[in-house]
Amino acid sequence: MGAEKIAAFYESWNAMWIEMLGANLEASRIALSFWWSPWSGRKSSMHRASSHAQRAALRIIGSGVRPIHRRAVANAGRLRRRQAR
Repeated sequence: MGAEKIAAFYESWNAMWIEMLGANLEASRIALSFWWSPWSGRKSSMHRASSHAQRAALRIIGSGVRPIHRRAVANAGRLRRRQAR
């Protein structure tokens, strides 16, 4: 059981790290669009950046909880089957 928890922790950590990398790349792209906006003719807003940050935080948390939830549900199902015998 302890090995499952450690494996779920590392899987969760890795998923959050990958999601964070993607969020940072997207934030860099948004920052560059702010910098280029006077020359491109587009008007950028801080609302776009703040909504990106909120969505990114929720995606990062969700990707971290997903592996733990999946293992907990599998473990509960396995224990339920064991009790039914």
